[in-house]
Amino acid sequence: LLVSVPMGMYLKLDQAHGYRIFEKSYQLNEKFLVAMPDRMFGMFREVTTPDFSVLGQWIAWKWIMMFFIIGSLESLLSAKAVDLLDPWKRKTNMDRDVLAVGAANLVAALIGGLPMISEIVRSKSNIDNGARTRFANMWHGVFLLLCVGLIPTVLHRIPLAALAAMLVYTGTRLAHPNEFRNVYRIGREQLLIFVVTLVVVLATDLLIGVAAGVLLKMVIHLANGVPLRSFFKAYVEVEDVDEHTTRIIARESAVFSNWIPFRRQIEDIGLVQKRNLILDLSGAAMVDASVMEKLEEMQAEFQQNGLTLELRGAGGFSGLFTQFPFRTNQGTDSDSTHNNRHGWAHSGGVDPGDGEDGNLGLDTHRLSWGGTIRAGRRPC
Repeated sequence: LLVSVPMGMYLKLDQAHGYRIFEKSYQLNEKFLVAMPDRMFGMFREVTTPDFSVLGQWIAWKWIMMFFIIGSLESLLSAKAVDLLDPWKRKTNMDRDVLAVGAANLVAALIGGLPMISEIVRSKSNIDNGARTRFANMWHGVFLLLCVGLIPTVLHRIPLAALAAMLVYTGTRLAHPNEFRNVYRIGREQLLIFVVTLVVVLATDLLIGVAAGVLLKMVIHLANGVPLRSFFKAYVEVEDVDEHTTRIIARESAVFSNWIPFRRQIEDIGLVQKRNLILDLSGAAMVDASVMEKLEEMQAEFQQNGLTLELRGAGGFSGLFTQFPFRTNQGTDSDSTHNNRHGWAHSGGVDPGDGEDGNLGLDTHRLSWGGTIRAGRRPC
């Protein structure tokens, strides 16, 4: 800004005029500067009230639903992305986040403001500058409000090109080449999904890009032999080992699309009933990278509650586009640390080079799996 603002003043961006460069003519004017009120607290002159009469038109409901769906999903996706960036690996309260976004959008709509979402670029900037609590976001908003109210003419001097450059810089840090290397280490299919999602997001928008990535992952899983019946249901058996420990045996497959009910079963038996769990994966035809990372997160959550989540029975999985060395470990923590940098999915059986049970640790990537049965019963 110390460079771009003086340059904008030198080029007289606030005055309409033309110039020629390389035999081409260009026009400069105020549209290339940040739009701001022309006086202190001038934003109050821009307040408008809603026209509720348009609620009788179907087009109004179309836009209401679009803002509701897109705003909510993008906020949740951004919050999840920030969770991955958080050095302390804390988890966002998604319910509170959506409630806050909804309340803020309600107030914004009542005064003629634009809709808002949870935004990853500003959160990333806060993290990079050492922010640790939600007060960073609060003060971020307070200072923006004060600046818009007190120095709008100064903010108006900022060229839009400078803000675009800052976004490009932050985006480059988020999409560092090392991220591609890390994803490739997980598996070639993960890199394919990553690249396809990235390209579609850039070509269209965030929601369509995420949908394309999810669809591609489902197609790859189907090509790798994941049964349709277990694609959205988790087939598991539950048995008590002793008065403090329960064994959960996974059947069929454990993939991102059937994670949620399965996670709920683990939480209900382990965290709610305060029991140690043994999760036996040897009976599953496939366990994907996303599920394994989620299980790693749950292991940490169990440890925080004074419980254990032990993973057993893992081998290697070879399928379309990729081969995952899926490792579980046994022995000391140092052994686990040494082995826990590998990736995930498996075809039953045990990798000859690995132990049969132990703890699991993973690097990058996420997604999900769901449904439960006891003693061989099919899930409802």
